[in-house]
Amino acid sequence: MRTRRERWLLWALGAVTVLSLAFGLAQYRDARSARIRMQAAQQRALFNLVTHVENLEASLAKARASSSPGQQINFLTSGWLNCQAARSDLSLAGADGVDLSGPRRFVATVGDFALVLSQKLARGETVTPDEWAELARLEEGVKQLSGVLARTAQASITAPRPQRAGLQEMAASFTGSSQRAADSLNHGFSEIDQITQSIPTPVYDGPFSEKNLEAQALAQPGPLISQERAKEIALSFLTPGESFESVSVGTVEGSIPSYVVTAKRQDGSEVATTVAKQGGAVVMATDSAPRGAGAIGLDEARNKAMEFLKSKGFLSLEETGWRKRGADASRVVFAYVPHTEVSGPGGSTKVRLYPDTVKVEVSLDTGAIVSFDQMNYLMTHGHPGRVLRAPIVSPAAARSVLRPELKVESAEPRLCVIPILPTTEVMAWEFRVRSGNDTYLVYINAMTGKEQVVLQLIEDESGAMSV
Repeated sequence: MRTRRERWLLWALGAVTVLSLAFGLAQYRDARSARIRMQAAQQRALFNLVTHVENLEASLAKARASSSPGQQINFLTSGWLNCQAARSDLSLAGADGVDLSGPRRFVATVGDFALVLSQKLARGETVTPDEWAELARLEEGVKQLSGVLARTAQASITAPRPQRAGLQEMAASFTGSSQRAADSLNHGFSEIDQITQSIPTPVYDGPFSEKNLEAQALAQPGPLISQERAKEIALSFLTPGESFESVSVGTVEGSIPSYVVTAKRQDGSEVATTVAKQGGAVVMATDSAPRGAGAIGLDEARNKAMEFLKSKGFLSLEETGWRKRGADASRVVFAYVPHTEVSGPGGSTKVRLYPDTVKVEVSLDTGAIVSFDQMNYLMTHGHPGRVLRAPIVSPAAARSVLRPELKVESAEPRLCVIPILPTTEVMAWEFRVRSGNDTYLVYINAMTGKEQVVLQLIEDESGAMSV
């Protein structure tokens, strides 16, 4: 009887051992699959970044070589668009332990400088020799950046991988080839950071110029919060209630001094949340978890974004545009702005506040919120220096400024505040017009009656945005 009991115990122990191994293997496969998806998304973003930086270099070279203002405008605008795409790629292709704020700022500055020159040409003004020389210097920096990116991308796919078998491969896969790929990325991005930090910022008047970046600050700063409080705020923001393998807290200075809370999962994905030191507002947050193919529609994603905003206290925002991101269009970004009212002789008029942008990104596989950005909102909304007055120029007078061949699509223009520089904004009448098959947004200054800005509205299956 005793022998039989021992046999049963051995059988039970063996069964538990087999089940434990099976469970461990399943967990390993799930984690490995998630890690592979994350690495694939990171590598895709890296190669997209290489392409956009190479295109940027070509656009700047062509702009300097062209003698036609029209062609120069086209090439400079193309350079700005490639910078916008490169900034998005940088946020997805980054490496652990490497601060990419320098490269992001460099890319933003190059695009901003190109846009400032294109707008100058569009107004019929002349770009000075010093400005062309500044563009050439930035182009040389872009060329260096392009070379390092190409080497980094190549190194990320050619790192040697030793042969292992069985349980040794299972044990080493979490630190072996993945670590070598990460080392290649870390080395490459560290070199990129050194290059971009060494390039002097051009002297000009644009949103990313040094003087305007330094001038930015919170519109409504609150009391200082502790590092522990920032951690609490971050962990309850994008993924409340989720447990993480590790949580670290760092700091970042700049226009909004903040804590950066990074929560890492077992599969290597992480949630990074930036929390303002003054007041504790979440400046931005990003979840890098791998995402599957799109399973929900645009309208459902829009509802998810609005539900999230309402849960965070944003009750009266209006959508201004959307754009699908990623090679597989598995995510969509929605942009929102608030509104206010100004009083005049004819009563109150609604005013859209375009500088106060809030962005929410939704995954199309589950409807999860994967990123949030309210940096612009925090720096402009409710700013004591913003004084809104009733427009001097009437809608009819503003309409008379438009070219007669333009077809105005809206019966009444929209009154809005638009940014000129981070520290400068104007009130304008917004007209949606058509010229042939193209749609434009024309902004007429509501105080002077002069044309202020013209943006082209691009609407297709991947989104609606103005450039």
